[in-house]
Amino acid sequence: MKVDEVLQLDGQFQENDWRWNVNFQDKDFSTFKILKNKSKIMISAPHSVKHIRNGEILSQDLLTWWLALYLWKRQNLPVIYSTSYKVGDPNFDENDNSEYKQALAKYIKENDIKFLIDMHGCRPYRDFSIELGTWWEWNPNLLWRSDILKNILDSLNKSLKSYIKHTKKEITINTILPANRETTVSNLISKNCNIQTIQIEINKELRDKNNSKNLSLLINSIENLIKDLKKLENFI
Repeated sequence: MKVDEVLQLDGQFQENDWRWNVNFQDKDFSTFKILKNKSKIMISAPHSVKHIRNGEILSQDLLTWWLALYLWKRQNLPVIYSTSYKVGDPNFDENDNSEYKQALAKYIKENDIKFLIDMHGCRPYRDFSIELGTWWEWNPNLLWRSDILKNILDSLNKSLKSYIKHTKKEITINTILPANRETTVSNLISKNCNIQTIQIEINKELRDKNNSKNLSLLINSIENLIKDLKKLENFI
């Protein structure tokens, strides 16, 4: 079952207190990992482990790493994810201080990636199920093809229909977390690599490993989203 895969794979992070690679003396130590694949759609999960922002250790975005790995396995998408919090926050630090963003940009340029989905998690008190960040709502600086934004919105609304009806938590665009900061992964990559990007913030209620129904909805919705994007004419 898909949900069983989540729990099994996510356990790898729990064993090291959500830091995973913690041997800083290892000469091969890295704070991130890239898994190559053939698709021109790429997934980023920069907060898959704890991260440091302004000297403070912040919590990880639970299950975002697993979701990225699942899409790598099932939809042939290349992915990048954080593996430790040795340094900084990939979604906050300046590019010169972010090995994560530098490596991501290099991979995108060398492999002709056309679209980046940067995945994050938000707290359960948020009044949305998923927030799409494109900088501005219907003038999307990071996602300039309106048909792509509409496709994403329609796909998620369809897949999460039962959850939205029950919780009244809609899918929103740029209401709270618009990815407008220039050092966010989606913002910087869009500008530096001249590709379309989107930041996706997923409510923790959907990432609750103790709620198999919600987790299954999330998995199916993200996988359906990727399938729908692949069907778009002249997308990749």
